[in-house]
Amino acid sequence: MAMLLPRLRQLAPRLLAVTYAVGALALALSGIGLWRTYCENFGCIGVGIAWFAWAIGYGLLLLAGGFALRLQRRRSRMMLRVGLAVQIVAGVLLLGYWAVQAAL
Repeated sequence: MAMLLPRLRQLAPRLLAVTYAVGALALALSGIGLWRTYCENFGCIGVGIAWFAWAIGYGLLLLAGGFALRLQRRRSRMMLRVGLAVQIVAGVLLLGYWAVQAAL
């Protein structure tokens, strides 16, 4: 058990970074899929629920990315910063698009 803890401390930052990268890819692909989904009448409720779930995943992934950033060092820290910046910009753009569409 004593040997496991130092090894886990070494692997945790890498595991979090990989988890963030896979999650960001899954979030982007699901967002594109939802964006392209056509709905009319009652089917739009399901799309709205899916976007709500996507927004929760976005927030959780942002938290995981921020936590991973705190544990990283050197080059991987820079890559995580870029990934988080892209995620934040994409979220702000989607929120702005939604606000404009809701106002019309």
